[in-house]
Parts: sequence; structure tokens; C-alpha cells
Amino acid sequence: MLAMEPPNDNTPGVKSSVSPVDIEQDCPACGLNKPRELPNYSEGKWKMVQCSGCDFIYLRNLPGYDALEDEFAWEKTSDLENLRRLQLRPLSARLSRITRWRLGLFGRSFNNVDKYFQAGNILDIGCGAGSLKFGTHAIPYGIEVSRSLHAIADKNMREKGGYAVQAPALVGIKNFEDNFFDGVVMFSYLEHEQNPAMILSEVMRVLKPGSRVYLRVPNYGSINRRIMGKKWCGFRYPDHTNYFTRKTLKRMVNNAGFDFLVLNSLTLAFDDNINALLAKPE
Repeated sequence: MLAMEPPNDNTPGVKSSVSPVDIEQDCPACGLNKPRELPNYSEGKWKMVQCSGCDFIYLRNLPGYDALEDEFAWEKTSDLENLRRLQLRPLSARLSRITRWRLGLFGRSFNNVDKYFQAGNILDIGCGAGSLKFGTHAIPYGIEVSRSLHAIADKNMREKGGYAVQAPALVGIKNFEDNFFDGVVMFSYLEHEQNPAMILSEVMRVLKPGSRVYLRVPNYGSINRRIMGKKWCGFRYPDHTNYFTRKTLKRMVNNAGFDFLVLNSLTLAFDDNINALLAKPE
């Protein structure tokens, strides 16, 4: 089966008609509308809450998908976030920035997932500029809401036989047929997605039986978050709308039908991220 390719390289992608700025959402995990505000973790008008039903942590008010295309695009808010971190933690933030080379220690870059995806059609959701590295026989596809990042990713992916769609993930993934992909990557993406349970269901649809998903999200359950409080590196306003623990992430992916394996289970308490593989049953 084939993917439904956008008409040409210059097509901006599928436009979203979803929501204006500042929507108040129900719990994206269970749908309950009984949030408890976490004032210590809120920032300005952005309200962090915890569901009183399932304990999921999320941003109560959202900027809306349309705003993420330009006004709150990641490459713009990233600079603001770096400034916020410098103000909160001037010494550690500067040290982290000048020692980013440490992420490539032991011969592997932090953006290489080729270990898991050597060949076949691979979908990178929230692909940014398309910098993830796959196997030499993999055909990369992507979905990216930011217009400027999509343009870069689409060019790179077309050179390797695939392409990128410019759209919110729930809109963009509709371009692809059932059971089209041999693998899906959600690398630092699901924390941004305003409908995480819904996108997991769509990933289940487009993934071939027996295939895997690589998933990486900030670890709200980490000891570092408890120590650092609001200064924790996992907080981003309003980029990160979902805050996962191992328990809440496992519940969500299991509800979508996936098997769940944490890759950094032994060090998870001290890790600011959860790295996991999801598998679609045969």
C-alpha cells in the first residue's frame, strides 16, 4: 500500500482548523474534567494541573495547533526557553550548553535510532528538521507542524525516497494507509502532542503488525524533578503539554494496544527522560 503523497514539494501541507489560542482541555489521558492545579509548577498564564481521576499531569490551557505552526513553533520557543533556564539556573544551564558534546560519548549521537530501524518505511512524528539517523535501507517519512522546520525535513527526506507532511500530527498521519510503516519514532514529541491518546491509536493503525515504536519523553517521576522543582529541565511553557511518569505512560500506551518496554529501566529514577519501545502485536 502507498502513502498519499502531498502534490509537490512546495505544498505547505494540510492546514489545521483546530482551535484558537488558550483552550482549556479535559484530561488528555482519561477525559475527566476534574483537574487539581499545581501552582508551584504553573508559569504565568500557563496552568499545570493533575487529573484527580488518573493522576496524569498536563497543561490545562493550550496554545492551539494553529499557533504552533508559527507563533509557538519549536525553533522560536526554544530560544525563549534557553533564556528562561539561564535566568533560573545560570551556572548549570551554561555548563549544559557548552558540554553538549557529552551526548555523543561512546560512539553514538543522541539523535541516532538506526539501531532499531535498519530498513523499511519509517515515520518520524514531530520530525523537526529531519535530523534523526536511520539505517541505510530505511525510507524516512515525517510529520512536522512548524512550517520552517518542515521545509528542511521534506527536502532531506525526499532525497532518500520519502517526504515530510506539514501539519499537526493527527491531521498529517491521515495521509498514510493502514499497516504502511515498518517503524515509528516519537523522539521528544509526545510531550508536545495535545491529543496523545488519539495519536497513539493512529500510530497503531499505520504500523505493521509486529513492528515497533521508539518513544522518548521527559520523566516527570525523576528524582531530579523532585529536587529541582520548577527549575527542572523538563518544564517548557507552553511547548510541553503532557508530563509522564512510567506508570501514566504505560497505562496510555497499553490502552492503545501496544506492548511496553522501558529501555532505561535500571537508571530511570535518576534519568530526566523515559526511553521506551512499543510493539504492535502480531
